[in-house]
Amino acid sequence: MIAINPSDDPALMLNTPYEGIIFIDQDGYIRFANQAFKTYTGLSDDDLLNTHLSQHNLDPGLLETIQTGDPDLLSYYPEARLLVCRQPVINDGQLVGALGRYIALDMYALKQKLWDREDFLKIVSRIRIKDIMIQTSRLFTELNAYRDDFQRVNTAVSGVEAIIGSSQQYLKEMILRLANSPSAVLITGESGVGKELYANAIHFHSDRSHEPFVKVNCAAIPESLLESELFGYVDGAFTGARKGGKMGKFELANRGTIFLDEIGEMPWAMQAKLLRVLQEKEIERVGDNRPRSVDVRIISATNADLEQLVAANKFRHDLYYRLNVVKLYIPPLRERKQDVIPLAEHFIKKLNAQLGQNVYGISDAAKKLLVEYDWPGNVRELGNVLEMAMNFCQSSEITPEDLPLYIRKNACPPSDYREAMEQAERQIIMQTLDIVGTNREEAARRLGISRATLFRLLKKHNLIHYQGKP
Repeated sequence: MIAINPSDDPALMLNTPYEGIIFIDQDGYIRFANQAFKTYTGLSDDDLLNTHLSQHNLDPGLLETIQTGDPDLLSYYPEARLLVCRQPVINDGQLVGALGRYIALDMYALKQKLWDREDFLKIVSRIRIKDIMIQTSRLFTELNAYRDDFQRVNTAVSGVEAIIGSSQQYLKEMILRLANSPSAVLITGESGVGKELYANAIHFHSDRSHEPFVKVNCAAIPESLLESELFGYVDGAFTGARKGGKMGKFELANRGTIFLDEIGEMPWAMQAKLLRVLQEKEIERVGDNRPRSVDVRIISATNADLEQLVAANKFRHDLYYRLNVVKLYIPPLRERKQDVIPLAEHFIKKLNAQLGQNVYGISDAAKKLLVEYDWPGNVRELGNVLEMAMNFCQSSEITPEDLPLYIRKNACPPSDYREAMEQAERQIIMQTLDIVGTNREEAARRLGISRATLFRLLKKHNLIHYQGKP
């Protein structure tokens, strides 16, 4: 960015012999062109000055600098062999124009058009092409890093092989059959069944797999921001908007797939705009009236009953039918108990690497507890339980003692459970008294309770006169 003073003479400042320079005002009219620029383009002051830049086949990117206020410090145009630098010009804090600077890398053109051999050699020595190319290389490295980050976040990394369980074979076959279809897919199922995994697999096996897979959680974005997140915005669309505007999720997903999770939480007003995208295949950024075409496959997911929401006028029936072209229902874990142990073993392998553990199995008793539990949190809950168990596991396999109490408690009816707890409590007290004998103070200390509590428990279990084994 360049700051100028009105008293400065641009001709003295900018009439450098080794680079072409042009200045346009905030409306796009050419107000200055130095001699190098005029010689290189073959245009005179009469041709250039006070004419609009768009009248010439010159540099339309300079007009974009006026619109965005953002500098473009280095671009390379191989067709013209030009290095270009564009900078907004500021006066008293206000944007008053833009400056374009151009260095030609075509040595023959420079020699023929501008200077004699002696001047040409002096100019080439001042351009310092090596430094320019080093800077260009750094910029491309940075751009590649940004691209890699985007692809890492917005890429489907697994196919149907990541879907564990014999009961899921039918769904795997459906995914492979519909993968290359452009039709919208609605994935339904309770929270925690892994709906995103199935959306990943659809994109992974599709002919769009080399394009972005962009995920949006409709419930996690405030209603006031959802439109700009989905469709983007233009410069100045609202207070705090980024200079130059911002692409929305649909534009980022262009030619790829967008995954709209928790679609049932989408506000009514946004539903109408999403319907337009499905019908017209175009979006409008916030603050803009220019439609932009997008080619995006939509996969949506919900744990809500959309038909009930439609009946209650909380979800548009026309949008529901557009989204529900192909429907995949993911059953809860309690309805496919045969998948519990294969899933548990899958989590153990994965968690061994994450936690640095060496757990390689599950005891039969622990397997029985896992299968008998109903898993209201589905696969997500199973993964959390296994992670907790592996943090406490002291052997090469997970045993019932490693599982949470509520999993163990679930294995027997409430009355049997209370009886088992009473028996365990009595047994612990007797084992302690076997060690300390009649020393009730030491017994209370070892049990971590007060003497009064110990006396109450002794009375409760009819152990007042128990002195321990000799």
